[in-house]
Amino acid sequence: MNTSHFRIIQRTETTRKDGTCSLYLYANINGVKMYFTTGKSILAKHWNQKSQKVSANCNDFTEIQDAIDLYLSRAKEFIARANIEKQTIDLDAFERMLRGEVYDHTDFIAFIEHDIKNNCGKYSQGTIANYNVQLTKLKGFRKKISFQQLNPFFWREYESYLFGLGNNPNTIHKAFRTLKVFINRAIEQGIIQANPFAKIRVERNEGNMQFLTREELGKLEKLYKGFMTVELKRTLQYFLFSCYTGLRYSDIRELKQKHLFLGEESHIEKVMFKTNRIIRIPLIEQAIRLMPSKTLAELAVFHVYCNQVTNRHLKSIMKLAGINKRISFHCARHTFATITLGLCNDIAVVSKLLGHTKIETTQIYAKVQDEQKRKAMRMWNAK
Repeated sequence: MNTSHFRIIQRTETTRKDGTCSLYLYANINGVKMYFTTGKSILAKHWNQKSQKVSANCNDFTEIQDAIDLYLSRAKEFIARANIEKQTIDLDAFERMLRGEVYDHTDFIAFIEHDIKNNCGKYSQGTIANYNVQLTKLKGFRKKISFQQLNPFFWREYESYLFGLGNNPNTIHKAFRTLKVFINRAIEQGIIQANPFAKIRVERNEGNMQFLTREELGKLEKLYKGFMTVELKRTLQYFLFSCYTGLRYSDIRELKQKHLFLGEESHIEKVMFKTNRIIRIPLIEQAIRLMPSKTLAELAVFHVYCNQVTNRHLKSIMKLAGINKRISFHCARHTFATITLGLCNDIAVVSKLLGHTKIETTQIYAKVQDEQKRKAMRMWNAK
């Protein structure tokens, strides 16, 4: 059985320039005394050693108190787990745990957090954003999830929870796919032996992909040249630019002057937000005309509204243009892909322009083209 004693102390022998003194975690584990900085410092008058509390008169006292309470609870939990497992405390492991380098290997959520933290340099911004969204949902369902709890029954409960949040089937499919990514990583690291979700199938709806025709783009171009409110004109500007380049909303939002190269072979060159890969897209005249006057390299090309506001504006724009389709911003990318494939009939080229890592992802646009052909041929029978 390990013996331990913990408390927070303020070391007043060293004072910072702002008059504050650092707070430390004092630990006595099996007779070995150690001090660990909490990274927090306050004025001496704001610390009550007896109650182990920060005074309410201290700026950010709640944040500081929560931080040191977390330090204490993590230390005590580490000792308790070692005692339950009848293990002698490894002092180096204890120190790494306090620095956040050690996590509970039995907890699936802790495993995901640790993976994201340690591999953030390997993942694209889009991947990290997705992982954090899925992690937040998972924490909303349960604070801790042991690997032993991962089974088909767990998934059905979690699936019901996601439906309750208003997630559609495709969003739930994405959540399931993300969980499988981390399960496979746990298998690779020897934490678990097999995929507990191996026999589960989560369906994904193909959906009705909306895109604009060249005639409808002409209507929007005409509308753009006419009178519109400033907000709608701005939105239509970067929406049309996406229709002519295939850029995702995340890349339009990040697009800066330094990514534009104008000349004999005008093009865009930037790292894609979602994939972290460099993409080079030739610029056609329609896209160049939409670009504002050149300014400083680090300035954004467009004034981009948030996704929700953008889609609300697009609804009004389609109504003004007389286009009876439910168009969201992502439909611009569908429009670019569908029209470009129809013009060049080369799916490999379109795949490269879209920055797809797998040509199978681009195949959906070929299916759209085939359906358009079938509709055209069915019109013969209607006459």
